[in-house]
Amino acid sequence: MGTGALGGLTSPPGSDLDLWSREVLLDPWEEFRTIRDTAPVVYLERYDVHAVGRYRDVRGVLRDWQTFTSADGVAFNDLMNEAEMGTAPGSDPPEHDAVRSAMLERLRLTEVRGLVDLVQQRADEMVAELVERGSFDLVTDLAQRFVTQVVGELIGLSGDRLARFGPAGPTFFDSTGPEGDITYDAVPVALELLQDIGRITKDDMTPGSMGWSLFEAEERGEIPPDSTTMLIWNYIGPAFDTTINGIGSTVWALARDPGQWKILKGEPELIPSAFNEGLRMETPISIWARGCRNGADIDGVTIPPGSRLLSCCSRWAWKSRFASSHRCAPSHSRGRRSRSCSRSPSVMASTPASVRVWPAPRPTPSWPPWSTG
Repeated sequence: MGTGALGGLTSPPGSDLDLWSREVLLDPWEEFRTIRDTAPVVYLERYDVHAVGRYRDVRGVLRDWQTFTSADGVAFNDLMNEAEMGTAPGSDPPEHDAVRSAMLERLRLTEVRGLVDLVQQRADEMVAELVERGSFDLVTDLAQRFVTQVVGELIGLSGDRLARFGPAGPTFFDSTGPEGDITYDAVPVALELLQDIGRITKDDMTPGSMGWSLFEAEERGEIPPDSTTMLIWNYIGPAFDTTINGIGSTVWALARDPGQWKILKGEPELIPSAFNEGLRMETPISIWARGCRNGADIDGVTIPPGSRLLSCCSRWAWKSRFASSHRCAPSHSRGRRSRSCSRSPSVMASTPASVRVWPAPRPTPSWPPWSTG
């Protein structure tokens, strides 16, 4: 690829593709393919953004924070960009590194190992109950409920307080789009939930929980004043979008391919690969925004200074079918390197629990799983 200083020889071709129409949001892969096939960079005229869709180029953009900044926000509207300032997604090093270090300090391997048994127990109990029921909604009854319960225990917030966040996961994605009906409907809900997180105090937390330890770290001066609630959001946010989507997408894909389910029953060590396949095939965050303050060129195509960049994290052409055994290159579904998702791996416990207990899932006409009504 060649990302770097301004110096490309050609302007990007224009396109009237609408990546935020309801039809495309449900199934964006052909539009992403069109962007990949057209040029290294395509100018989306109706939104005044430059789209990058080829794997090597997307990887380069997400790695090069000096050229393609997140500090201007990773959304496509000013209101959410302002609200995201100071979060892990909405910052660059060194600010981003400080936020991430504070988060990872509470996710040290020794602490995670101590929580695995608890998380696995919750997953086993929930999956056994749902299998006994015989029929249930994969998203609302398993993915949202499991994440709400487990994150509540880890962070130290009651399930009642977090219950509003499960159904709101898609709302936060919708709120990052450009101006339009979908964004207008989502932004007030997203801001209200962010304000609710901002009102959390130490008294709301369970003593000894991750959230409690963050408030204590702030009291000791180890993290900046008034930053604790933002760090708590950096834990909660990925859980209620990436993890819920990952559980739903993985089990959905396996339900559509009984052969893959049989493979996992026989080789449970492939379950982490299967979970990553679920994220690759139905990427929770398929579009990332970046700012290009000083301009750049990508494979000979010029991006003007002050542009907004859109990276399409698609399935990529070489592997368009779900396979539990894929040892594929990173899909970018959880970011790149220092921006990769800090979600605890133990949260994936619901997938192995499902594989062990479930004979085989069978989809009903109400699927796909994100159609929760």
